[in-house]
Amino acid sequence: MAAILTGAKETPDAVPMARPTQPEDYGRACSFVRSLRRKAYESVIQPGTDRLLEILPFLTTVLLLSVYPLLRYLLRDPFPAEVFRFAFISFWIGFLIVNMVRAQKTRQAILQNMEVDWLDRLRSLGASLSHYVIFMPLKNESNRHVLFQTFLSVGRLRYPKSLVTLVPIVEAEDHVTLEKLGEVVAVFEPRMRVEPFVYPTVGLPVKCKATSITTAGRWLAEQIDAGRLPVPGGGVKVLIIDADTLLHPQDLAFREWTHREETARAASRGERGVVLQSLTTYTANYWKVPMLPRLHNTGFVLYQMGKMQTRGDYLVLGPGTSLDFRAFRAVDYFEPNRHNEDMQFRYKVVMEGYRVAPLKIPTWGQAPLTSRESWGQIARWARGAVDVKFVVRYRREIRGPALPLLKSKTYQALRALLANAMPPLTVLLPAQLILISWISPCVRDLWPVHVFLSPDVLALKLGGRSLCVSPMAAFNLVFQSIVLTSSMLLGMLLVPHTLKPVIYQRPPRRWQRTRKFLEWFRLVFTPINLHNYFLMASAQLYTQGKLALGLPITHTPVTRK
Repeated sequence: MAAILTGAKETPDAVPMARPTQPEDYGRACSFVRSLRRKAYESVIQPGTDRLLEILPFLTTVLLLSVYPLLRYLLRDPFPAEVFRFAFISFWIGFLIVNMVRAQKTRQAILQNMEVDWLDRLRSLGASLSHYVIFMPLKNESNRHVLFQTFLSVGRLRYPKSLVTLVPIVEAEDHVTLEKLGEVVAVFEPRMRVEPFVYPTVGLPVKCKATSITTAGRWLAEQIDAGRLPVPGGGVKVLIIDADTLLHPQDLAFREWTHREETARAASRGERGVVLQSLTTYTANYWKVPMLPRLHNTGFVLYQMGKMQTRGDYLVLGPGTSLDFRAFRAVDYFEPNRHNEDMQFRYKVVMEGYRVAPLKIPTWGQAPLTSRESWGQIARWARGAVDVKFVVRYRREIRGPALPLLKSKTYQALRALLANAMPPLTVLLPAQLILISWISPCVRDLWPVHVFLSPDVLALKLGGRSLCVSPMAAFNLVFQSIVLTSSMLLGMLLVPHTLKPVIYQRPPRRWQRTRKFLEWFRLVFTPINLHNYFLMASAQLYTQGKLALGLPITHTPVTRK
């Protein structure tokens, strides 16, 4: 056949087949239809889809919260509602027990990792170490003590000083932060390598943390290409922290060790690389009250510790993200937005084929002490309502083969949707079960009786009265009261004891035992602090509602005072 094709090509009389010419009007009609479709997509379909994606988080949360009331009051038979209540309570206590067991395993690993000298282990292998560039975006940082503590923790890292570069990122118009930063840099510049990156924001459409990190990332790429930054055999890695982040002395050495292990594991699975995320813990204003934080933070830390034992991608909020700079450059840095930028970056690298793995060592941040500061912090977390829209609209930077199902856009969008509905569900749904169980036809007759459980329980115990509820409903009421009460006590007593070696800092020696006990009681034990859980659920619904109404959700106050 090759000879026939060659001969046909060499034949002088071979004439190419003539194609029928299309009428000029037909071409104009096709062009008009294409332009009409493009205009319809840009003016109707795309804005409509974006609006639907903004409404979807709030709609999903409301629908899930409406399941039990609809089953209870729309159906004549109460059996499906009681089955739902029993299933949810069983899931609640089952998840709590499983997470506690996983957290205990993580706790043992973290305590061991904080005691091992990982730098000596790396040197014993003779491996080339990486150069870590620590990005620290700053904005309106008026407290010099916060910056001093962060610089001090970086200076105490057990890692070669020549392979650590701290890059504070500041906007040129932020004069308050520049003044405080200059004072701190003057103290620490002789001890370690500090290169402040100051950039003007004139003309930038979006001024936020993501823009700061992206701008600094491109500047770092220029420094590496020009040879002004030393690149050892281990390459350059980027670590992103906040202004109030405290690093453990073994952080970088253990991070380097884990990067090597996880990168080899990712290569065997066919993944592009790995992104590490450390355990985000919170200490209540470590220069004022170095005690345990409030309950909403201890619950978040406990969830992270349980999540670290799973095999999936570790998609959790917080500082302490590190990755190879080549991968950071390949995915085009952060997305320029004011919303949940660090969480959206994790979704981004997962959809690009990377694995987000946990780093079993803590990074400490600052926990709020007042309800107002708690609302500011939780409101920033609640911006994740825009994650679904980001995932659906995202286009991959790295072209390659199709990703597995667990890294696909569809799975990640559903995961983001359910993740934003979980805080209201885990807080408001138990409260909903308790309140609805008190609504009973026997309430009026039993009102003079002092009860702590539902009147439905007493309706079965008092002789000569009509049976107001089914036996299964009465069983659910007792089961519900035992489970929810025990979980509350477990959260106030056992969880702080479990987390004490991880997020506890010793109080000053001048404190008396009475003051230590009162601070512990105020910050951890008192039921008054339970309102922080309701703050978390309310902030999520508030943010989702504003997004559904088309209102901006970008502004949240600075909580570090």
